[in-house]
Amino acid sequence: MINQVWIDNLIKVLEYENKLYGQLYLIAENKTGFVVKGEIENLQALVGKEQKLVGELNKLQDVREQILEQVAKAIGRNPQQLTLTELAAQLPAEQAERLGGSRDRLKEIIGKLTAKNDLNQQLIQNALEYVDFSLNLLTQPAPQVPQYGPKGHETGKAGRGILDIKY
Repeated sequence: MINQVWIDNLIKVLEYENKLYGQLYLIAENKTGFVVKGEIENLQALVGKEQKLVGELNKLQDVREQILEQVAKAIGRNPQQLTLTELAAQLPAEQAERLGGSRDRLKEIIGKLTAKNDLNQQLIQNALEYVDFSLNLLTQPAPQVPQYGPKGHETGKAGRGILDIKY
């Protein structure tokens, strides 16, 4: 028999995870703007907040796994293979609906967060490629028109780049 307190606690954990993922999504949206504008200081501050939320989510994941382990033992299932959908099928209708709703909301916000993080990653990659391209332009020696000496051989030095560095 499944202890109803475990299910209620599981639903609370899922709802809190959903709230934290929502906060992560808002941070990801703000990061997009800061990446586009090149506001590195603001971006760093958001990354600090993001890391704190990820730490809290890791703790919640541990709690969720502990609850699912207890529930799985109670119904004679392997905790690694028990899904929320299978668990909901063994619950009274009201709890099954609450559990399914929490699962669906969590799945939706994680999907949105994944898409936003993929966009941010692409924007950052593009910015890094632009910086690399710019540095290459600045550090390449300037092309020189060949100069010929009295015997027809080229003379002169390679041109310098904009940045004064050794090659």
